[in-house]
Amino acid sequence: MLLLMSVLFGTQALCSWAATPPARELPGVLLSPTCHDAAVEEAADLALRQINADRTEGYILSLYRILSVREHPQEITGSVFYLILDVVDTECHVLSKQLWKKCTVRPAHTSVYGQCKAIIYINQPRKIAHLNTYECNLQPVPPGYIWEVCPDCPLDGCPTEPKYLETAVKSLAKFNEESEQTHYFSVLNVTRASMQWVIGPAHFVEFVIQETSCLKGEPVADISNCKPLSPELAQMGFCKGSVVNSNMEHKETVTISCEIYSRQDPVTEEGKLQTNQGPEESSQNHQQAFPAETSPFSLHLGKTTGCVKILPPSTEDISFYKLRESQNKQEDRKPVLPKAIECMSTPPAPDGETTHVDKPGLTKPVTGPVILPFPAELSLSDSCPGEAKQIDFILHPLLTGKLARV
Repeated sequence: MLLLMSVLFGTQALCSWAATPPARELPGVLLSPTCHDAAVEEAADLALRQINADRTEGYILSLYRILSVREHPQEITGSVFYLILDVVDTECHVLSKQLWKKCTVRPAHTSVYGQCKAIIYINQPRKIAHLNTYECNLQPVPPGYIWEVCPDCPLDGCPTEPKYLETAVKSLAKFNEESEQTHYFSVLNVTRASMQWVIGPAHFVEFVIQETSCLKGEPVADISNCKPLSPELAQMGFCKGSVVNSNMEHKETVTISCEIYSRQDPVTEEGKLQTNQGPEESSQNHQQAFPAETSPFSLHLGKTTGCVKILPPSTEDISFYKLRESQNKQEDRKPVLPKAIECMSTPPAPDGETTHVDKPGLTKPVTGPVILPFPAELSLSDSCPGEAKQIDFILHPLLTGKLARV
């Protein structure tokens, strides 16, 4: 009897061992996949989507190129990717919730450029893509550099200056008068501003608007006195306006173009009604709820932490001549890591933004990924940095330190 029981227990232990495969050990070093690998391209796309989705201020960022990637395969399934991405901003405000691939990259003289570090976990079998952390360090193109390559371009101004707020209020008054909205909108904040001498002083602004409680059927002397609607009911919008003064004709020309977003409905490119903007024209693009571009991945794990900081323009003497000199001296140099901005350990500067996102209803794997500190060493692959997604002869030297081949 004892012999029979021993045999039975031994058989059960053997079957149990056979049914449980041995755990795969994690590699001791990070892998360096190629920057043009399909999985890496997908990781960069998903990371940038989630960075843009998490933000509440600024403009949608677009991928310029993949600078570096390290991969950490996980014990069960999936991999954690450590990405460094060169990025440029677009003409889409983050409120639009557009996909970065569908947004128009800004003209170089108005662009903000820089780098984002991102840690993203991707589990193909379970269709999980979770952005763990991100840090973006951005800055405008230096004014001196713009003057050299585009002397006739408008000059950026400070959005908080009274003359730009006045431009926004004047152009929004035109929108309020001609739109079919039921309530008046007021200026929330000016996000971009520039000035150019055309036939007189011309001021250009981009600004966010919010719906107020004042009905359009009732006369309102000062829109700024109207109280905004509650966040659950209010619509937000994004406008581009201008006021051009003609010294010869003593005439003022106002233009305005706005997109209105619903707080409850997702916004996609398919729902936008495009109109052309011209002198003395007012246009409004209504954002409707249409299905977004489908992705096989869903957002999981619930929490993303990161920040985007806009730094002042570089004070270095940047010119095509100096970039050419630098290129000749350091033809084979390795790219430089972005400056550390420590988003997770210290609060952002006043001009930065920090996002902590807890998305309701999301699932968390039984075994989470192992997240290591961001690696100090760049990719060891000869394919990194990757090819630029679009070559801009003004931005390319600033992002890569090399002149673009035209």
